[in-house]
Amino acid sequence: MKHLVFAIIFLLGIVNNVFSQNQDSEALLQKANDSYINKDYTLAIELYEQIVNQGFTAPELNYNLGNAYYKSENYTKAILNYERAIKQNPNFDDAKNNLKLANLHLRDKINSVPESNFSALFNLVVKGISLNSWAAFTLIFLAVSLGLFLLYLFSTERKLRKFAFSFGVVFLLFCFGALCLGFYSESINSQSSDAIITETVVTAKSSPDDSGTDLFRLHEGLKVSIKDKSADWIEIRIADGRVGWVKSTSLEKI
Repeated sequence: MKHLVFAIIFLLGIVNNVFSQNQDSEALLQKANDSYINKDYTLAIELYEQIVNQGFTAPELNYNLGNAYYKSENYTKAILNYERAIKQNPNFDDAKNNLKLANLHLRDKINSVPESNFSALFNLVVKGISLNSWAAFTLIFLAVSLGLFLLYLFSTERKLRKFAFSFGVVFLLFCFGALCLGFYSESINSQSSDAIITETVVTAKSSPDDSGTDLFRLHEGLKVSIKDKSADWIEIRIADGRVGWVKSTSLEKI
């Protein structure tokens, strides 16, 4: 009994601690929002960052932080946080629009390699639809298939039973497909290896070493893809397909 009492007290302590943290975060968020409204962007950034450092994540939080950085003319950090908001919610149109505005301030204007039709479709399906959307599709297809199977079980008309069974199987397959694509999409997005250049100027090298040949120069705010890592160096690819090595301290992952 004594052990049970101690266990209950311990669990109550954890619950109370979590509740207190949530209350503190809500108070910080309200204070950060008020600071942003009052155009005290420096304080707003500090408070939003405190919430992020506490481990709380939400696309709206990164979006607000991005806006505060944008108003402070720190376009690199604004781009980083808009990208993080979009990564969490691919359908976040406000973040996408503000990202376009922030990208106008970039020094590097790099043309992307044209995508094939298959690659464009793949990116639309895998990266353009959120996990919540896939979950909704799965539930809808499941509900339709169950309804059709019920119709099959209780209908006395042969043609209607045949129709209900056939399309019930079809929608069940749709349900399974949406579920698989949802998990695959989440897996791909969670393993995303994109980053933002955070140093003012970075020189990409031919090898992970200071003695490597200089290949090209990049400026802060540019989005790159991470290909490989070696000690303190990271191999990146930029939009036009060029590849090079940069110091890991020169970028921050989205």
